Amino acid sequence: MPDRLFRLYQRKRIININANIVFSGLVSTAIVAGLLWLLKDIFHIHWPTWGYTAFSFGADLIFDVGMFAGLHWVANHWRPSHGRTAEEEAKLFAPAPNVVSDTTRLQFERAVISPLYYLIAIACTEYLQRSHGLHPAWAVAIAYPAGLVVTRTLHTIWGFRTGTYVDHYRRQSSDDRAQSGSD
Repeated sequence: MPDRLFRLYQRKRIININANIVFSGLVSTAIVAGLLWLLKDIFHIHWPTWGYTAFSFGADLIFDVGMFAGLHWVANHWRPSHGRTAEEEAKLFAPAPNVVSDTTRLQFERAVISPLYYLIAIACTEYLQRSHGLHPAWAVAIAYPAGLVVTRTLHTIWGFRTGTYVDHYRRQSSDDRAQSGSD
């Protein structure tokens, strides 16, 4: 079963893009929450609430973008063929866009929608710390996933409209049909 899930993950861009972004977002949130806990409770660093919020923003940005780029490469450009059917191999080995341009396009789309993500995450983090007295780690653990839900929904709608979620083998067959029709 894990092999079949991995193959589905690699073939379906809507799955791998959203899974990569959600996974990298949740893991970076967990790392940042852990770092905030260490800073405040272990190292006894006491900042104003905005200091923890600013730290969470910078650290999340670094961890999230780095993890996403690695996961995107695994999903769209790494091509192990062990245990695949001929049909799966044909779909898998359909030409993918250049790894740099494809990752750059997705990171551009994320950069466009990221201000909303960080606005939600930062505002909620600050709100939860100030009005409810939550520990910065708990505030981040609640606020960043809330921003992720909103922006994943919007980015998925955008991706369907722009073609970002078109699978590689479908992109190739539509390009072939367009070329044969133009001759």
